[in-house]
Amino acid sequence: MQRILVVKPCCLGDALMATPVLRALRTAYPKATIDVVVSAWAAPAFDEHPAVRRLIAYPERPTIARIVRLASRLARERYDWALGLDRSPYVGALLWLSRVPLRAGLGYGWRARFYTHPVRPNPTQHETEAYLAVSRALGVPDQGFEPEYFVPPSVRETMLARTAPFARPLIVLHPGGAVNPGSHLLAKRWPPDRFAGLADRLVNRFGATVILVGGPTDREAVEAVRRLARQCLVDWSGQLSWKELAGLLAVADLFVGNDTGAGHLAAAVGTATVSIFGPTSPLRYRPLGRRAIVCAPPASWHIATEQDLRRPFAIPEQFDMRLVTVEEVFAACCALLQIDGKLV
Repeated sequence: MQRILVVKPCCLGDALMATPVLRALRTAYPKATIDVVVSAWAAPAFDEHPAVRRLIAYPERPTIARIVRLASRLARERYDWALGLDRSPYVGALLWLSRVPLRAGLGYGWRARFYTHPVRPNPTQHETEAYLAVSRALGVPDQGFEPEYFVPPSVRETMLARTAPFARPLIVLHPGGAVNPGSHLLAKRWPPDRFAGLADRLVNRFGATVILVGGPTDREAVEAVRRLARQCLVDWSGQLSWKELAGLLAVADLFVGNDTGAGHLAAAVGTATVSIFGPTSPLRYRPLGRRAIVCAPPASWHIATEQDLRRPFAIPEQFDMRLVTVEEVFAACCALLQIDGKLV
């Protein structure tokens, strides 16, 4: 029986983009034990995943000493394979020090020395494609590119009951995001007045119920949308756990948000998804759901180099999210909410 280790430290959206690797491993080796090393911040992305035996904590602030201690612990587990789904040299060093015989990972230049099967990512690839190239290097066939998240039936039923009084379609708006450990880039947020204008149009056109969601760092953005909207919106920000948010998205008709983990979660549970991008590449980071549309400035699809999101940087004018209009996003919502002129 194969003992497999997957390392994917951060962040929530990136972790969800890695779930097709878990599906591929589970399909190829249904009896394997698979452990995932992940930060506490990103760990909810793997909740309830049937391929995962256990989650192992990755240091929130990795240092050489912390990586050595974790590697010593992992070495005692005697894994057969290890997959490093992150470009960080800390991940490569962790697997090398863990003495796993077969190690595949995103390594190039001197980082490639950490792996027996280094994979050089293509900068024009989607992240999921890069991750699947790692599992493919170990002979594991792909099983599709869509992310997956398994909502517990009890949570889904609870959300069905909570939303039963609301008019349909049920539309979830997430106006925040872009704040993660070590990363704070508010330029990834579409302006609140645009979200408010979109919400008004959705209510007027479809008689929709619009629910605002977000965490503690999203409070200001949510309140601004509520204040600027002319229609009455439902505010559930700060009230939902990750599983509850997944349950809400699973019973909703549409999700609209920025480039955040919530957008990938919506795609992972099969919800129609409109994502708004700007300073980050939709080519690399867009949700890959079967009913997912991206609205972004044309130049964003051609971002040639990746900025370090952990540090502030000036956003070139051609990547400014304000170039995305309410009309453009509303048209994308209409396309997903209507089939042959009939409301889904």
